[in-house]
Amino acid sequence: MNAPTVMLLDDDPNTLIALHAILERTNANVIECEDEQGALTWCAQNSTDIDVMVADVILSGSNGPEVVRKMKPLRPPMRLLFISGFSLPELRKRGLLSDDDLAPGKIEFLQKPFSPQVFLTRVNQLLPTQ
Repeated sequence: MNAPTVMLLDDDPNTLIALHAILERTNANVIECEDEQGALTWCAQNSTDIDVMVADVILSGSNGPEVVRKMKPLRPPMRLLFISGFSLPELRKRGLLSDDDLAPGKIEFLQKPFSPQVFLTRVNQLLPTQ
């Protein structure tokens, strides 16, 4: 099996560094993007499939679910892990994440802070099996 590709989308450089370091424990190819434009530009310039996208829900100038709606047609098999410092009920209340945005086994949510092991487990559960 080829190494999986994981895209990280977070506007906090420290979070990107930490998540990338955690994923280095695996054989994943990791793509880091700090904003919507970076993620969309990468998709336009590369044909590589993205197995899992880890997206912060709240981003400067946009939000993770909005970026995902734009990217999903470009990478249909991509599975998603939304992350946020806010709880799922709070994100729902703010209209940022709805039940329609979540599909167990394909689109998951993880609240920060989380341990490296919990993060890796969630990412591995989303990776397609071959």
